[in-house]
Amino acid sequence: MRRRISLKVQLIYIGLFILIIGFIAAINYTSSIRQLESQVIESNQNVLAQISKRMDSMLQEVNLTVINYLRMPGVQAFFETPSSGSSSYLLSVSALQDQLGSVMGANFNMKSAMLYSRVKDEVMTASDVYSLKERKELEWVRSFLDSKSPKWTALGPEADLSGGNAAYDAASPDRPGECQILLVHYYPLNAGPADSKGMAIIRINEKSISALFEDLQFSGSDNVFLMDGSGRILSHKNPGLIWQSVADRSYSRELLARQGRGYLMDKGNRSLIFYDTSYTGWKLVYIVSERQISTLTLTVRYILAGLACAMVLVAVAASLFINRRWFAPMERFVGKLEEMAVRRRGGQGGGGSYQELELEIRQVFTGYYDAEKRLHESLPARKLQIMFELLTGGRTRYQAAEPLLEQAGIRLYPAHYTVLAMEFDYTADWGKPGDMNLFLYGLCNVAEEIASSLEGMKGAAVQMNGYQAVMVLSFADSSEARNLQAARRFAEALMSYIEACFKRTICVGIGGHYTDFGSIKTSYQEALRMISCKILTGQNTIITRDEVGNWDNRRLVEVFETADTLLGVVRQAQAERAGELLEELFAQAERARLSKEMMVQLCLQLVLRTLQTAEDAGVGELFRAEHKALPGSLEHCGSLKEMREAVGVMTAQLIAALQEKRSSRRKSAELVESVMAYAAEHYNQSDLSVNFLAERYGLTPNYVSKLFKDYTKCNFVDYLAQVRAKEAARLLLSTPIKLDEVALQIGYTNFSSFLRNFKKHYGMTPTEYRQLHRAEDS
Repeated sequence: MRRRISLKVQLIYIGLFILIIGFIAAINYTSSIRQLESQVIESNQNVLAQISKRMDSMLQEVNLTVINYLRMPGVQAFFETPSSGSSSYLLSVSALQDQLGSVMGANFNMKSAMLYSRVKDEVMTASDVYSLKERKELEWVRSFLDSKSPKWTALGPEADLSGGNAAYDAASPDRPGECQILLVHYYPLNAGPADSKGMAIIRINEKSISALFEDLQFSGSDNVFLMDGSGRILSHKNPGLIWQSVADRSYSRELLARQGRGYLMDKGNRSLIFYDTSYTGWKLVYIVSERQISTLTLTVRYILAGLACAMVLVAVAASLFINRRWFAPMERFVGKLEEMAVRRRGGQGGGGSYQELELEIRQVFTGYYDAEKRLHESLPARKLQIMFELLTGGRTRYQAAEPLLEQAGIRLYPAHYTVLAMEFDYTADWGKPGDMNLFLYGLCNVAEEIASSLEGMKGAAVQMNGYQAVMVLSFADSSEARNLQAARRFAEALMSYIEACFKRTICVGIGGHYTDFGSIKTSYQEALRMISCKILTGQNTIITRDEVGNWDNRRLVEVFETADTLLGVVRQAQAERAGELLEELFAQAERARLSKEMMVQLCLQLVLRTLQTAEDAGVGELFRAEHKALPGSLEHCGSLKEMREAVGVMTAQLIAALQEKRSSRRKSAELVESVMAYAAEHYNQSDLSVNFLAERYGLTPNYVSKLFKDYTKCNFVDYLAQVRAKEAARLLLSTPIKLDEVALQIGYTNFSSFLRNFKKHYGMTPTEYRQLHRAEDS
């Protein structure tokens, strides 16, 4: 019976993954779209609020200007005294007209202005004075005297505010349909319509209001407007829609009823975001269609669809890989077991049930366990166990261990022992790890054969790990000196045989000579310490306590002093001097006869302290991976030269990184100084910005902005505003030019921005600044 479990499992997992991925993608898409729509509405409400504040600020500035004008000397005479032909009266009226013209010239948000005197029934503009009886088209002016009207109001396009002013008519041909947004101030300022002496009527430049709509996210020609409480459009980018009523629109009733800020849906295909202005009571309305919002969600759809497809492909690939790596081999294994069961039953197939399959697998593992048990009870395994116990101090009495030694084929004298640690050279150049095991196995056999051939010597060898073998020698002679000489002759004979037959070289570390059986452990530990000094003595050597000698404390101090000097040179990024000190450090370490373990620790500490230098300089992240891999690399070094090269490579890389970091800082400082110099020279360019500078220097705007702020502790916009404010102050005191000309000369195209930034820097308006300093000079 052929089983197809792997294919079924594969199809089930693929289907399950696709279902989960599709469900997660749908949930993420729905939540992302809702969150995005909410963010769009919230952000545009905030923008409407900012537009409202800016519009209120603009209108309040106009209102304050009119109030200050009505408080000027001579205004009271115009409103309260009859007209006459006297020269003093005419001069007074002419002065008022000049002042009115100056006020309008200083505030470009005011399009026209007129004063009406009830006593004289006359209207005065900046260019003329005439009676209402002569100008019937201005009869609407008296309508403001009949009842209390709002301070801010609007009239239709049919109202004539020009007063016969040809300059005004020539300035307004581009938008013939715009309504008249008016500021009405009664005189005196605290009077009402009935008891007033007259009034000032100011027409606001509607373009100044519609220009504020450009900040919205989906700005267009017909989706944002300002309307009054009756639903008439007061300001719009499309002149043809001004003064039209939205009362016939489907959303008008709910829109006019709602107060404050919010949004509403119009038949499900567009959103209306509105905001009531606190100063005028008018309503800002912003219409966003679903098509406009869908352009934002298109990217989200593409990203989620791409991620879902990628996850499906990964899931399919993972299912195929797992099936091929695990399930298919398991299926083949089960098939082999079933074939074996059929052969044992004489070719008769069974039912193929899972119970029979379980029985077959249990029999296989039971047979494997029995075979493994017999293997562990075999002679080599027994020998390894006993030798391990001898070398680790598990058995300390010869009489108790003698039966076990004979059973494992280990022959030793009752006393006088020396342990030898043996290790092949140049292990890093070897190929497969299995080759090392074969050579160590041969080394142990050769060592035992040589020991048995020498008179008065018995011994046993065993492989202790993947790169070392250990030989326990015992002697019939009781002389320590003669026994150590015999151990050395044995090591020399072994090294010669290995070099001649195996074409390899070995190092042998000889431990101390001890009489007691329980001291084999001590001799073994000494032999390991001797073999660790192989990095100092070199390859193909015999290492004893006489060769290693005692540590020289004075030379150790020299090593540490050189290491400290090397760290200082690394901090200064002196590559050539660092290489010289590194050579000197390893030469001193060799003279001090440090063991391999001590050399590894010295190198690790040296690298760790250099990495701390790198962390302080901001380049340590580049060397963390190398630092983690360094201990293993040092352990595999077979000589001081290899170890010095490993440390030298990392030190050289660190110095190169430090040099590059310092060079980058110098270049960044030069770039910032160049940007500041350019801004100081070209501050009068209206398009001077971070984007302009980024394009000029071939960099990204974010990089230029971050670099400028890192070095100057302020952003470029504030710096440019400060330079322009200082130049404006100089022009105000040294020249008589008007404020709008000052703004243009220092790079401002928006007069309000000039006023705001100047006041932010000096704490007063340009006019106040000029008057204050002229008063001080006088």
